[in-house]
Formats: sequence, structure tokens, C-alpha cells
Amino acid sequence: MPLQFPVLYKSTDSRTDLIVKNAVDTAIADAEKLWSPEKFDGVYPVKGFGISRLKAADLIAAGSIVGPFSKMFTWSVTTASAWETYINDVTLSKATYVVICGVYNLDAAPDVEAMKINADGIEYPVIDLNEIYGWDVAVAYFSHPIIVRPEKKLGIKLKARTVGRKNIGFIGYTVGTRSYLIGEL
Repeated sequence: MPLQFPVLYKSTDSRTDLIVKNAVDTAIADAEKLWSPEKFDGVYPVKGFGISRLKAADLIAAGSIVGPFSKMFTWSVTTASAWETYINDVTLSKATYVVICGVYNLDAAPDVEAMKINADGIEYPVIDLNEIYGWDVAVAYFSHPIIVRPEKKLGIKLKARTVGRKNIGFIGYTVGTRSYLIGEL
């Protein structure tokens, strides 16, 4: 029986691959209804819509990530051991779905302890990230990927033990119209 509560998986295997595939397939099926008569056209769409790796720019198109931003996710902590806004109620583009499959931390001494996600009006339970820091690579996949539909809000808060810049981000996919996917970042 599959677990019915959020857990973190260390790596992709047949279980997590299936979970991610189902989430992506759900987003694609919903997009085909929303963007009809357009059809899904894969990684390099020449018409319709397609899919790409999730990028930081996909989550800040109409909002902002708090702190300095580069081509990857970064976050500047100003208060230790307190919840701080990481992504501030971003409204996604009307041309994109976001499928958040997991989280990674590129810091040499990672100390982001927990994450709170509010997506498409749903407030998810707090995700404890301490578990992943005992693994050989600080990457974790969610047992339940989060799908955010076009023009819906996404807000994320994080809590870290120390003040300073953090290099933490998300693993996932963007399902978007061809014009969105070929746009320059």
C-alpha cells in the first residue's frame, strides 16, 4: 500500500519515476484541455506545447524570489531559526504549468531545516529537510509532486539555522506553450 503522507525519497527509482511520470502526465492532460486545440509536442515543440526542466525563471516570471537572484535559486536568510519568505506569492504565467518534484541544496554546509509550500490555494504540511543532509547528496524527491496550474499562486517559506546566502532550489518540470519555452531567460 502506498504511503498517504508526504515523505522524501533519496533518489529516483521505479517508485519515484512512476510518481513523477503520473504528475507530469496529469499536467499534460490538463494542459490539453486548457489549451485546446493545442497538443503536447514533447521536449522540442514545433507547434502546440512542450516540456522543459524547471528553471528559477519559471517561478519568478510574475513575482519575485526574495534575496539575490541568479540563473539558479538562491535565498538570503536575514533571521536564523525563523520562517522567512523564499518565493512571495508568485502568480505563474498563463502559458505554463509547474511540476515541483523535489528539492536540492548546493551549500557546502546545508542548514535549511524546513519548507512550507502554499500552491494553488493548498497549504501543504511542513517538509522537514534535515533528513537529506545525512545522505551523500542533498537531493530529495517528494512522494507527492506539486502541480501548479497557469495563473495560480505559489508561495514558499523556509527556515534555516544560520544567517546568510543559501543555494537551495527545486527539481521539476515546466509544461508550457511553445512561445513560452523558446523565450529567452
